[in-house]
Amino acid sequence: MLQIAKVMTLTAQEITTKLTEQYKDVQVGIEFITPQQAQIYMNRNFANNRKTVLNNILELEREMKAGRFTLSDSAICFNTENILVNGQHRLLAVIKTGLTQPFIVIKNLPDKSKLIMDVGKSRVMSDRITVSGIRITRKECSIIRHAMSKVNNTTGTEQFSRPCHDNIVAQTFVKHDQFLAYVSKLHCSKTRAIFIAAALKIYAEMIYNKRSGKRKLNHDMTPKERAIHFLNIVSSGMASPINGVDKDIKPVDRAAQLLFNRTCDSSLKATYWNSADAWAYTLRAAHHFMCGTDTTYIRQALDDPFKPFIELPSTNEIMEISTTQATNLT
Repeated sequence: MLQIAKVMTLTAQEITTKLTEQYKDVQVGIEFITPQQAQIYMNRNFANNRKTVLNNILELEREMKAGRFTLSDSAICFNTENILVNGQHRLLAVIKTGLTQPFIVIKNLPDKSKLIMDVGKSRVMSDRITVSGIRITRKECSIIRHAMSKVNNTTGTEQFSRPCHDNIVAQTFVKHDQFLAYVSKLHCSKTRAIFIAAALKIYAEMIYNKRSGKRKLNHDMTPKERAIHFLNIVSSGMASPINGVDKDIKPVDRAAQLLFNRTCDSSLKATYWNSADAWAYTLRAAHHFMCGTDTTYIRQALDDPFKPFIELPSTNEIMEISTTQATNLT
């Protein structure tokens, strides 16, 4: 407390003078680091640096080989004893690829600087896409990646998680962002991303079938009505009002109710219904619901029963569906 009080009594000029003296030996510059220089720098790595993560190195290698690695604000850092305190993954990637890369290099940092390296908020995919010029929320980013994913032992957020996936995720998002914007206006912030992804697949495939004149369904709902009807049932277990008139859950809607009942199983609540198995089950239920299949049992999908989402055309058009259809969404 005494030290803090002392600092607070200093003038701005005195603080500037003190900091200037403290960091007078710090050197900052841009270096084009060759594999040979990277090895020299790695030989100066401090003994207790965090363990390297192979996946991080492999991702950096892919970015470098593809020519996507550029100068960024993340620096290669050395302390006052010329020991490397930040940048080991990038330097190892330079060594492994054999490619010279540009870096900001900072030398003579106080040794305690290494204690606060990487404690800031990391930039996730939605941040990177937004910075590139396409505004997307973290939840929308998850929804799109789930919809794009294949059925296997991982989820969409795992299958599309790297910077090299940013472009395809962004391109897919802008083809369907009007639907997601509409869903966002329905105050369904608590609705699971997996459910919205399934509703989007229903909507996109029904739009495609309608345009191409393919596939007859066992109901007369529009793509928008069907998608929102699905969201209401899986979110609340209740049917959605259509044009202000409450509707019962019909046999053609039963798949969504089975999905809702499944998510209410107390033994599954700990998973929050966001696993690969949950997605496979949701996909099967959503496809039955889209078709209007009268079913009493849902099995996990072994393959995606929908058309490949990435290949479907844009669904963006004026959203004319009434907001009264989504009054059950929470």
